[in-house]
Amino acid sequence: MARFSLASRAARRLACTSSFYDSQSGRHVVVPTTLQCHLSLAALASDRVGSACRHLISPEGKPVRGLASVAHAIAADADGAAAAIAAGHDVYLDVRDVPQGLAAVRALVEGGRAARAILSPRLCEEAADAQLAAAELADAGAQVLFLPAGAGASEDALRESVESVVEVDVEGAPMGARVGLCVAPGTHAAPLMAFAHRELGVLHFMSCLAGTRAPRPSEVLAALGVAKSDAAYSSLFLAEHVPDAA
Repeated sequence: MARFSLASRAARRLACTSSFYDSQSGRHVVVPTTLQCHLSLAALASDRVGSACRHLISPEGKPVRGLASVAHAIAADADGAAAAIAAGHDVYLDVRDVPQGLAAVRALVEGGRAARAILSPRLCEEAADAQLAAAELADAGAQVLFLPAGAGASEDALRESVESVVEVDVEGAPMGARVGLCVAPGTHAAPLMAFAHRELGVLHFMSCLAGTRAPRPSEVLAALGVAKSDAAYSSLFLAEHVPDAA
């Protein structure tokens, strides 16, 4: 299996990309080559999102150093995706049903937004199920596919799922550059994320500002060995206090 990341300082530079010419689509494709930490604000009360974004978004309108994306909400269907597009916000997709997920992915792609999908545990009970769902979503245009990992997830099961997904041949960015992990918060999270990144080459990791659906962003970056000089930890810590101050 191709490795897109190594446990080295070079690999810990964040949000780096490269491009290649894809003969199937006839276009140049941009792919991530290093760790990508994605942050959900969906658990925040709506009146706290602005306060958090002051610490998370730079004056240029980009996520602060250490974050690849910041999404205000999580949508389950095309209507939710359309609402996010209308509001001018990025959104992550909570895919519990493949047909609904496909419609939501297409809505985001057609609206000029990145489609990043979190697969439900039900769709990933077997590695073959995860492979099929991920392949369909990727074909529809999903740029990132987060596999779920609950408190009882094992390294062996995660390896099987990841290796099954990256075997799929799709147009554009290879599956190895799209596969991600959404791990439930807890004591198991840090070692599982480190294993996924260092041993399986997983690049994309979900974080949650409130620490409810996934670990907080500072916890994700620390678990993956990102040095304080390589990410805006101070800004992240300030943002992580916003939910507690609500």
